[in-house]
Amino acid sequence: MTALDTVVGSLPDGPEFTAAVSLPETAGQVSAVLATYNRCPFDPAVPPISDNPLTWALDSLLNQAGDVLADIIVVDDGSTDHTPAVLAHYTRGPHRVPVSGIRLGRHAGVATARNTGITAARSRWVLFGDDDCVFRPHYATGAAYLAHTLAARDPATAGVMLPCYYRALRPREILPIGRIGVLIPQAARFATRFHTWPAEYLPHPPRLDKRSSLIAPLPVRLIGGTAILDRHWLLAAHGFQDLSGAWRSSYSDHLHLSADLTDLGATLYHCPDPRVSAAHLKFGAAGRFPLDEADLTTVIPALARPFGEFVELAAHPRTDTGCRVSDAAFHPEMIGAFFAFFAGRSLGGGLAWAVRIWREFVQDGQVYSLTVTEQPPQDDRGKAWREGLRRGARFLTEGIHPGRSRKDVLALLTRIGQALGQPPVRPW
Repeated sequence: MTALDTVVGSLPDGPEFTAAVSLPETAGQVSAVLATYNRCPFDPAVPPISDNPLTWALDSLLNQAGDVLADIIVVDDGSTDHTPAVLAHYTRGPHRVPVSGIRLGRHAGVATARNTGITAARSRWVLFGDDDCVFRPHYATGAAYLAHTLAARDPATAGVMLPCYYRALRPREILPIGRIGVLIPQAARFATRFHTWPAEYLPHPPRLDKRSSLIAPLPVRLIGGTAILDRHWLLAAHGFQDLSGAWRSSYSDHLHLSADLTDLGATLYHCPDPRVSAAHLKFGAAGRFPLDEADLTTVIPALARPFGEFVELAAHPRTDTGCRVSDAAFHPEMIGAFFAFFAGRSLGGGLAWAVRIWREFVQDGQVYSLTVTEQPPQDDRGKAWREGLRRGARFLTEGIHPGRSRKDVLALLTRIGQALGQPPVRPW
């Protein structure tokens, strides 16, 4: 058994932990928001309904310990599968926590769906998660305790990022704190790594306080899809920026939100405690995720099935669900979306990103996402780089905040070509 396994295994759970993280101030003060798109491929009239990923998320939220959830708001982003029928199964209830459904008239993108949920929420704290996640029993109550406690200490607290493990139930990787939740636009540096454990937290992790025994959060500059956020800060930042017209994958949406919140003077945190985590199944991606047999055979109490069954269901490739795109489409999407973000914030950041991705991806063949199954040939990587920069440059000049003038973008593309000894990309 490793030191990390020892620490994780020693964390108290169950009714005593529920009592410790339950406060009168947080009771009924959290609205959970799920944006969903085509996460119900199986007809609910033909059992089991629980083969649909949306049910994994909803059942694990409905079985949360404690009483912090005021409601669960599901925004159907124009699904064309069985989502309406599955959602009706939940909205008809009865449930301990009411479930409401909002159906958009067309597929408008995850930002629009999330912003619709934010508007509908009436609680101060909005709890986000992906619609193909399995949430630990203390995901909501622990998140509420963290948000309440941190906001009392730091009124600028806008939110707390919660651990997210990819097809896993616990942390397996250890990294220094400085590599978790990083976002420095001027240097084109970013890192999520919310599935890891801070190296400095071994062998004795610091605690948030004596009452809860929760692991102490880290100040970060970046948050992701499993987080609890203050609705007032979200509204002040105008919610999630709509990137769906340019990037179907919405791969950079949380970079924009994190930077917008930071610009407003907000503080962001990440709590690495696995008791407040989510297992992200990445439905529709075959992927290259490392799997652990102990996780696969673990039965999820709220779902009454082994975790491995959900992994198997999730691993069949699909491009008509969530923000999933094909492997071939992913690379120009990722390169272009990040180029637009970094260059929009800093021309130097745009240069640094373009040069970095050329060297790491085009030359060295580094594939960033575990959802991508294979490394494409170098010629294809070069084409993806050029197409990504071309699309990102067009996005920058369309007046999307923060945008750039045509002159600045052309000059930046020229500098990138000169730095790499390559013909400059021209977007028009």
